[in-house]
Amino acid sequence: MIRIYLHILFLFVGLTSFCQQFEIQGKIKSSEGEPIPGAFVALDDQKTQTDNKGAYSFQNVSLGMHSLKIQAYGFNAISTQIEIKEKGKKEFNFDLEEFGVQLDSTIEVIAKNMEEEFGIGYAPPIKGTVIYDGKKHEILMLEHLSGNKSSGTARELYAKVPGLNIWESDSYGIQLGIGGRGLSPNRTANFNTRQNGYDISADALGYPESYYSPPTEALDAIEIIRGAASLQYGSQFGGLLNFRIKSPPKNFLEFTTRNTGGMYGYFGTFNRIAGTVKNFSYNTYYQYKMADGYRANSNFDQHQFFTQLNYRFTEKISLGVEYTFMNYLARQAGGLTDAQFNSDPRQSNRNRNWFKVNWNLIALNFDWAFSNSTKLNIRAFSNISSRSALGWLGRIDRPDLGTERDLIQGKFRNIGVEARILHKYKLGKNYGAFLFGARAYVGHTNNRQGLANDQDGPDFEFINGDADLAGSDYNFPSQNYAAFAENIFFITKEISITPGIRFEYITTSSEGYWKQYTKHPLTGEILNVQTNTDTLRKSRPVFLMGLGFSYKPKGEKINGKLNLYANISQNYRAINFSDIRIINENIQVDPEIRDEKGFNADIGIRGIVNKCFYYDFSVFYLQYNDKIGEKVVDNQLYKIRTNISDARNIGMELFAEFDFLKCFKPEGKSGLSLFTNFSYIDAKYSSSDVSAFNGNRIENVPEYTIRAGIKFKYDRFTVSTQFNYVASQYTDATNSEYTPTAVYGIIPAYYVIDFSTSYRFKKWFAIEAGVNNLTNNQYFTRRATSYPGPGIIPSDGIYTYVTLEFKIATKK
Repeated sequence: MIRIYLHILFLFVGLTSFCQQFEIQGKIKSSEGEPIPGAFVALDDQKTQTDNKGAYSFQNVSLGMHSLKIQAYGFNAISTQIEIKEKGKKEFNFDLEEFGVQLDSTIEVIAKNMEEEFGIGYAPPIKGTVIYDGKKHEILMLEHLSGNKSSGTARELYAKVPGLNIWESDSYGIQLGIGGRGLSPNRTANFNTRQNGYDISADALGYPESYYSPPTEALDAIEIIRGAASLQYGSQFGGLLNFRIKSPPKNFLEFTTRNTGGMYGYFGTFNRIAGTVKNFSYNTYYQYKMADGYRANSNFDQHQFFTQLNYRFTEKISLGVEYTFMNYLARQAGGLTDAQFNSDPRQSNRNRNWFKVNWNLIALNFDWAFSNSTKLNIRAFSNISSRSALGWLGRIDRPDLGTERDLIQGKFRNIGVEARILHKYKLGKNYGAFLFGARAYVGHTNNRQGLANDQDGPDFEFINGDADLAGSDYNFPSQNYAAFAENIFFITKEISITPGIRFEYITTSSEGYWKQYTKHPLTGEILNVQTNTDTLRKSRPVFLMGLGFSYKPKGEKINGKLNLYANISQNYRAINFSDIRIINENIQVDPEIRDEKGFNADIGIRGIVNKCFYYDFSVFYLQYNDKIGEKVVDNQLYKIRTNISDARNIGMELFAEFDFLKCFKPEGKSGLSLFTNFSYIDAKYSSSDVSAFNGNRIENVPEYTIRAGIKFKYDRFTVSTQFNYVASQYTDATNSEYTPTAVYGIIPAYYVIDFSTSYRFKKWFAIEAGVNNLTNNQYFTRRATSYPGPGIIPSDGIYTYVTLEFKIATKK
């Protein structure tokens, strides 16, 4: 009987709650009284768009306070609180003021919709203290990513970004290797790589290689701005690559654990605790990954830790601190010759090669919104890290002789601060925005090379101690001071131009020694050892300019969903430590060696149609002058490292995605989307001092790349398949087809298919599974000249995985 009463009571409470659900509606108009179709309206977690008459509505709204946000392209956003006190329909109408420059928002209104439907978008003209207007860029929203998030498979992660060449010598997401528009993917060195807006590479100018990448499971988004990023962020021809860590949730506590198991002994666990308590918020995660590896002698384990603490003093002032730690140890299987790869790509001829990285990043972030029009951001950051490579680096077509191994150690110590202030203003009837920033950066790198023991284990110690190395010992101090400015001028409500400038003063230095050995020609006995000292210092100013253009037509049918953009910006690549370091008598450095300079130019069109079709098509021209290389000097027995050639890259980039089901039922729970990503790049050497290079294709540039995929979604269930095709590419400037050492030669065209599926049980549990390289293709993307080779580095074969996710959240 008591059970019956309880059922009746629960039924009564449920009916009462249901009866207290109400409807709200309203209209969104411009200040001139014109309806605004396609405006985005969010009521708490519910989202909708206004119809052609500017009308919106929400059903099943409960009594109490609710958060209402309205965004429309070209208008000031509105964020307010509304209260429902009594039954019946409630009407809330709003007039939006036109404003050429969108007020600060997390994601541009069009991108907010694409984030949910397509997993990709682009930013507003202004976001925080960053100007995006007139720049080719993409924002990858990872919440809706399909694929292997635990290992962060790069070809899945960046499948919707055209023009990228991806190295797969590391298949578990430990080190990222991507290059854009015909630039080398080597450790992503041609991008200015950042996390939450601050530098994370070894040395931003002197040694811009990235040994650290944050876990995909920890990310909210990845921002990519192409070459036009040089004015706001610095030199790299490739542009900006910024990893955005997930922000703390508004809950008091949210705990997430994701655990993944896969083939070849793979295990990964990701655990995150985050939350908000009044004005204080926190975010901490720990990730551990380990595997035996696809090939013999390729086991690894990795630890990552991150913590973030934020405090909001007022609505306008906040301060945050972050610390990142990463440590991993990996055995490297070494490279293969062409014949060895064709025989068995899983074999390994090296069992004594190891690689170790210890990465420590700390950052402070200060934000002060003086008003809705003026904002200040200051970021201070430091990197105290090291990496060590140990192994026998003899030719891969010769066996490991079991002698002492080479040990290369790099220690990185740098500190920097970057400040930005952005002010929005009105000039006559039109609006504009001015950005000014300054940066100071001091770095110090120590690079040592010598002999280690002849054992098999990861013993990262020099056999002669640190004081008397058998190879070389160099210090590379560097300084970089910069100031930059950009301004958006709205010529009309539809047309804007964005000129920008950047001034830098750079000092690059080298001081150290290398040892020269004289050996007996028959026995190999060391007859003499000579220590050669070397000092080089280069200071120079650098001045860059750029100009962006944007056209966004208005109207009921278009409503700001189409954007024509163009940009031309100067770039440069500063001389780095590898360019000025001497390690043997066969190479000398030209004392007049110069920074590599050039420019990026692109023009494109992008937009979204009826919430079901997104497109971005562009063409680009990249001019790369004074490329650094090595050439033989007349009547000399050595090569000289100097500026040897110019190069130009011309190409087109296309991304498009069409959701068939959303076209018929935009608000439905189902989706069936097809995307394609196509790039064509014609990259050649020109005006070279080495006649053999003229007219040759630039190395590591596939002429065609095609990535496509299909995804079906119903409510909480998704299934997707991705296809990747990459054309053949050369690996050196002479366009060698084959070399016995396999260090240079052609990389044949290849294709890969990946499959993934997931199902989420409400908000607390999810299961994901997939198969990478579904057809078990045997291919490679890289020929290494040194670590992790030398020789061909095979990519992984077929790989299956399963991930289980649990999430717990408490409000108080």
